[in-house]
Amino acid sequence: MERSLGRRLAMALVVVCAVSLGGCLTVGPTVTADVDNSTVFERLSPTESWAASGVRVEATLRSTPEASNVTTITVVREDGRTFQSTTVDPGQSTVVFAVPAGQNVTLVASNSVNSTLIENLTVRTGGTRIP
Repeated sequence: MERSLGRRLAMALVVVCAVSLGGCLTVGPTVTADVDNSTVFERLSPTESWAASGVRVEATLRSTPEASNVTTITVVREDGRTFQSTTVDPGQSTVVFAVPAGQNVTLVASNSVNSTLIENLTVRTGGTRIP
């Protein structure tokens, strides 16, 4: 019973810190995108059960020539500003990055070596927001 109480107190402390530093908390974050027609992205899924300002996402890349040419994935906010940019190594099949919680964003898959745009993918994050 003490272990359970300790875990609850630790989780409460994490929530309080996240809310005070990040402004709000998202519980059960979701990531939605139409990957059926994507030549780069096979699957997108949140990596954790809660998020503060950003949702950590694991992207599984397809085994396609287009996906193998991706060297950078950039997360672009609705207002056109870059949220995060992540380097993709040759042969890498999964990439973890953050997207802003509760917003539509565009994932820009590109080849930074030859400045080629490979694909844009619109992504929506959701979940239960706790102010």
